[in-house]
Amino acid sequence: MRALSPGRRPQSWSYLTLLVLLMLGQATSAIPSPLYSLYADKWDYPPFLTTVIFAAYGAVAVVAILVSGALSDRYGRRPVLLVAVLLLLAGLVVFVFAAGPGYLVVARMLNGLGIGAIVVVGGAALLDVSPERAARSGTLTAIAFNVGIAVAALGTAALAQTGFHPLFLPYLADALIAVVLFVLLLVMREPHPSAGAAPLGIPRPQVPREIRGRFVFAVIGAGAAWAVLGVCFSLEPSIAAHAAHVDGPFFGGVVIAAVTLSAATTQVVSARFPARTVALVGDTALAVLMVAGVAGFATGNAVVIIVTVALQGGAYGLAFGGSLRHLTAHIPAERRGAVMSMFYLLAYGALITPTLLVGIGATVWSDTAIFPVFSVAAAVLCLSAVVVERVGGRRGGPVEVTRATTGEAPRMSEVD
Repeated sequence: MRALSPGRRPQSWSYLTLLVLLMLGQATSAIPSPLYSLYADKWDYPPFLTTVIFAAYGAVAVVAILVSGALSDRYGRRPVLLVAVLLLLAGLVVFVFAAGPGYLVVARMLNGLGIGAIVVVGGAALLDVSPERAARSGTLTAIAFNVGIAVAALGTAALAQTGFHPLFLPYLADALIAVVLFVLLLVMREPHPSAGAAPLGIPRPQVPREIRGRFVFAVIGAGAAWAVLGVCFSLEPSIAAHAAHVDGPFFGGVVIAAVTLSAATTQVVSARFPARTVALVGDTALAVLMVAGVAGFATGNAVVIIVTVALQGGAYGLAFGGSLRHLTAHIPAERRGAVMSMFYLLAYGALITPTLLVGIGATVWSDTAIFPVFSVAAAVLCLSAVVVERVGGRRGGPVEVTRATTGEAPRMSEVD
């Protein structure tokens, strides 16, 4: 890799700017969640359409994730990030002037393209700016994601609760921050030292045979966690408010914030423990808590419901964070793009598909009828990840196969 000359190195403020950009991307994704109930009341559409609006975001985010990394390798991080911020702003404008649910689908698609690119390219740019802080950058990125979601959800829900231009002010505040970041990106020096040298090519999603067992375990656990997250961001705020007999969108914002802040906390705390152990604990805990959550929601007590979703969020943080670390530590360097493309394709599929199915169920029957069914199904999926890893381990599974193939010595992080 070509080194940057001292005069061309990124400015000292570049690292913080990129972290704030990553936070803004996730905040933008969370803003509409507390407002879906207001949009549904305004245009009188069924719950299924809410999940379609949410799923549109995930579908195009996959496209952005697949292509943006290769584009930034070829043309540089800054140009791709500048386009991503413009896509965010375009989506916010469509939200402000939306005249029907179709506009919300378009707005979410524009935002999904921008956010997907920011996740991939912003993360790569952080490593370019400060490669010596790679591990710390991963932890800070996870914190930025979850804090961005929590702040946006709470702030938007609070505005919506007051009724003071809730379908305008959150988007305006988000857009102002985006404009500031756009200006900073314009004057930031290109952080990627090999920009212009890499050939343009999109990695074909595939998984090497030697890590397939590890991949299956990771993607099932992460998929179950993302399925829970998808429902949390689309229908669960209104389901929780209905169960607690609370009027207004603020309670839904508290639900989202409880999940994301709890997830951020457990991801930070668990970073010092072996990834496989963290993933197994997270999968098991999430399975138990999803079933227990049915009883928690049935109490109708607002405090019990918030504690329930916070615990689920903590388990989600362990399941997803542990699964991802367990996988990425053993991907051959030359196959990282292909493996992670496949991982995110399946993860976003797990985000979208159950969310749509829950939306259909809530439309045909009711949200209170379908939510327990989803909770049990998510619990079964989590437990299946545990079974896959346990059976694979007894048969000389992922860890042993990888060592036999690569000749790699056992790592302390793998010793449970």
